Amino acid sequence: MTPLLAQRPRVDRAFERLYHQNVREVYRYALVVLRSPEDAEDVAQTTFLNAYRLFLQGERFDSPRNRLIGIAHELCHQRAQHEARLDRVDLEEQVAAAVPDEEVPTTNDIKRALGRLRFDQRAALIMREVEGRSHPEIGQILSVPVSAVEVLLFEARRALREELEGALTCHEAERAISRQLDGLLKRPERRALRAHVRVCEDCAAFASGQRSQRTALRALANVSLPQSLSTFFVESEASRASVGRT
Repeated sequence: MTPLLAQRPRVDRAFERLYHQNVREVYRYALVVLRSPEDAEDVAQTTFLNAYRLFLQGERFDSPRNRLIGIAHELCHQRAQHEARLDRVDLEEQVAAAVPDEEVPTTNDIKRALGRLRFDQRAALIMREVEGRSHPEIGQILSVPVSAVEVLLFEARRALREELEGALTCHEAERAISRQLDGLLKRPERRALRAHVRVCEDCAAFASGQRSQRTALRALANVSLPQSLSTFFVESEASRASVGRT
């Protein structure tokens, strides 16, 4: 008997333990990422067949959990790419179109910043930029000379810029909400986020939705293994035999 065959039972026992310790997590990951349970089963089986090949070659995993999920992730990625080609969907363009330009404030950002300006600054700025009134017209309405209108508009534009730069935009707030869920937000950032959410209904709703979404996603952890994945060596004997011949 060759050394490899002599060691095979011990190797198989070690791999069966590794399989039972990790198969549920591998299957769960594939089930959530892919579109069908059948694909998830296939990915889980292929993940462990690939891992078994590496075991037979003498490789041992320092972090089996991460290594197996890495193998499963690559298999899922390959399937996702294949599905994308079949569907003829340009995902990159869709994602790029969905991400707003961080440098451009939204209408809600402008409204909130305007609300923090002095009334005369806000009034002058709206008359000029929104209504398109001339300096003399603004001076007549506000009962101030044209030179005062010029100064007022300058101060209003500067104050608006400072308000926009000092406060979170909606896009920044959404990113901060995501980082807060991961425990990455520092205390000053948390204060800025709370200040923004207090006056922005959309971002408050977004924050609430993210919390609900996290709860729903975590519920996906409760999955049952299909019978085909109950054990590695009984269900995949034919596949294992083909592995041994390669």
